[in-house]
Amino acid sequence: MMATKSRLHINIETDLKEEVGTLLDEIGLDYTTAITIYFKQIVNERKIPFELHAKKWYSVEEVAGADWQAGLDEVEDGWE
Repeated sequence: MMATKSRLHINIETDLKEEVGTLLDEIGLDYTTAITIYFKQIVNERKIPFELHAKKWYSVEEVAGADWQAGLDEVEDGWE
């Protein structure tokens, strides 16, 4: 039994489409095959096949430590 096909119309930024097209060409895929693979992965995994998350912004304390202000008076900064 042959599967019926349906057309999908999407809007995407031109630059992104061209960049993806170049990469797909390098690996021997066209847009239809790539999107079909992506959709099949969604069905098989029952989720988006990669992690989605918001960008994490770190506080000064997370990067430099809780006592990051200790010793700042001794730092020579050349601004005086």
